[in-house]
Amino acid sequence: MKKALHFGAGNIGRGFIGLLLHQAGYEVVFADVVPTLVEQLLAEKAYRVITLDDDVQEERVTGVRACLLDSDACRQEVIDADVITTAVGLGNLGGVSAVIADGLRLRKEQKQEAPINILACENAIRATSQLKERVLARVDDSLREWIDTHVGFVDVAVDRIAPNREGYATQPLDCVVERFFEWDIEEPALKGTLDIPGATFVQDLNPFLERKLFMLNGAHATAAYAGFFKHYRTVLEAMQDAEIASLVADVQMEAAEGLKHRYPSLSLDMLRTYAQAVRARFLNPHIQDDVARVGRDPLRKLSADDRLVGPLRLALAAKVKTPALIRAIAFGFHYNNPSDEAASKIQAEIQQFGIENTVKRITGLSESSIVDAIAEQYHALLRASHSDATHGNEV
Repeated sequence: MKKALHFGAGNIGRGFIGLLLHQAGYEVVFADVVPTLVEQLLAEKAYRVITLDDDVQEERVTGVRACLLDSDACRQEVIDADVITTAVGLGNLGGVSAVIADGLRLRKEQKQEAPINILACENAIRATSQLKERVLARVDDSLREWIDTHVGFVDVAVDRIAPNREGYATQPLDCVVERFFEWDIEEPALKGTLDIPGATFVQDLNPFLERKLFMLNGAHATAAYAGFFKHYRTVLEAMQDAEIASLVADVQMEAAEGLKHRYPSLSLDMLRTYAQAVRARFLNPHIQDDVARVGRDPLRKLSADDRLVGPLRLALAAKVKTPALIRAIAFGFHYNNPSDEAASKIQAEIQQFGIENTVKRITGLSESSIVDAIAEQYHALLRASHSDATHGNEV
């Protein structure tokens, strides 16, 4: 049986990556830093995945093993693994890279000639490339040469929500996930072949990375900032508002036009279908996403290449009109949440330097007509927020 070593036995590790590897016929070995979690997996050798959609479904993952991440046993597991995956968070890849480097050294010493592929399934752009840099920084020239021949460092894009377990999970190892998932794998970097049903193998990952950032994360931020303006608590509540739902859909299609212009391989029909699936996820009644969490850190989310200004730039390059994106960005600058440090910094900067200068500095936009359009929308929101009927304001 093929073997997969997966770093990170949390809800996403077990309920997403581990589940798909199990379904693909791999023996799954989890490596984690939490001793009690490792002990539970060793004792049970199985766990349930509870999927939330219109109905609730369960699937049992069996035959699993586990080890502590920074252990000799974990390093030994690298020797005969066919694939290594991670879901530990970008900031924790340093510790993972040390174990992988040691394991690959043992693999070379034992003359293991079979190829191995490493996929960092993190919520970050090209996380595997970042992991590769960390691994290679720990090896000598001889091992580096062996790695170049035998190891595929394969960038991926992953997407699946693990909602709150409360009310669904009854056992400690139960995982709760949404129905939708996406695992895009950049095929040219593979050593040998990899067969994971449910995953999508692509020649160039960039279109899929930007599609997710602009049409999912951008839409999510739009719903959050507009929802906060209208005093909704969750994204679900915001998306049940017809005006906000319409704005989110328009933001997605403006982004889609820009993506199609930049990446001709992405058809508008494909992008439209993706957009509809994203909005359906936002309306999943089992997922209660707080608008303050989704909107957190607008300094980053309004920056030049991120989820709202990035698609605006693409759309402008494609000569597409962008009223929805401009409106969404204005909502972001109006996001006056005192509990959000970044939002408070933006409000202080607007007070000191004005909205136009603040927009230019944070977004990197310089075209006066676009900056003025954002400022105009911002002032309209400011006027509306001062009225007595804020909750009923139009979006």
